[in-house]
Amino acid sequence: MIRFEDVSFPLEGWPSAVRAEGGQSLYGTGWAQRLLREHQFPDNCEGKSFVEHGMFRSGMGSNMHIAAAVLAFALNEGMIYLWPEDDIHNPWTLGSTKNSVAKCPGRPSRNYECYLKPVSSCKPNGEGSRFTGLKTERGRQKIKSTELVPKVFKALLKCSGYPSLYWVKWWRAQATAFLLRPNKETALELQRFREEHLVGHMQAGVLGCYVRHGDKYYEATEYPLKDYLRIFSWILDDKVITSCPRSAEFLEPFKAQLPNLQSTHRIYLGSDDAAVLEEAKSSFDMIYVNVSRLSKRMSLMKVSKKLGAKQVVMESLLNLELLMESDAFICTWTSNWCRLVDEMRMTVAMKATYLSLEVNKHCPRFNWVHGKGAETPDFR
Repeated sequence: MIRFEDVSFPLEGWPSAVRAEGGQSLYGTGWAQRLLREHQFPDNCEGKSFVEHGMFRSGMGSNMHIAAAVLAFALNEGMIYLWPEDDIHNPWTLGSTKNSVAKCPGRPSRNYECYLKPVSSCKPNGEGSRFTGLKTERGRQKIKSTELVPKVFKALLKCSGYPSLYWVKWWRAQATAFLLRPNKETALELQRFREEHLVGHMQAGVLGCYVRHGDKYYEATEYPLKDYLRIFSWILDDKVITSCPRSAEFLEPFKAQLPNLQSTHRIYLGSDDAAVLEEAKSSFDMIYVNVSRLSKRMSLMKVSKKLGAKQVVMESLLNLELLMESDAFICTWTSNWCRLVDEMRMTVAMKATYLSLEVNKHCPRFNWVHGKGAETPDFR
């Protein structure tokens, strides 16, 4: 039997609206978050060993999932995980010129503290292992694919009811919940950004969705809006029961949530493709963020260069916030960003028992928690 828990922990930078009233998180979330904070914020850093982790040139979702692997390594080795001050490969803290720093909401920094709260009370000392992405930059130790879940959590996970194949997904959810904590300045700027750019009002009964196009086309199946619209129709018009085998069994845990979604027909839609938003406006009561979107196939790094790293990060964080607020979520699990949103919903937002679906050409697939052990396309 799959287990959940109603133990809350501080939101740390996220507004209270993201959290479900009386909601539940993944089993063990409260304990895991306390352990991470105790480990990373010791009373005294003297005599501690450190692992420095710089980011690779990829999206924030990918960065956070790689960070989960390095954080697991640090825990297994009894070391403290740190972001280096000279994180020169991090594309999301780079300014408009080479070697410059983005105009951070808080203090200027070349690591993610440009936007997020510190990951530790300790500071790098230039000693110990250092990685960029998963590549060893200093020391001889390597990240092993067989040790992606910290050993300290394995006894807990045996009691969770989650298939052992998916324990790494549970751990990624805990790691992202700990790492992705907006600092005070970012939280304030996000609120202003929301007031300026959000079209529509987030209320109860919103179905959240992110249509990932852009350069993802080159590495995974791309789904047009019509595939999402079909799933919207199945859920909002109650047609999924008759359209998909075993749907009644899979939807049973969410039965109480469906009437609220069906009564509003309200959708929050995020996308990197402007055409998707224009197409969807004619079909639903739609909420979206009114920001500039560039050509459909432009790589994320080129988008960052055109708009500026800070703009892209703030748009991403606002999109994450709004998807965390939504009462249901539809996305594609081949996207690191979509999986990160799902992870944050199941931990920080306490929506682990809420509807979460993957779009495809046929019947929607449930995430790893509610998929009855069925495979998901998360192979990274």
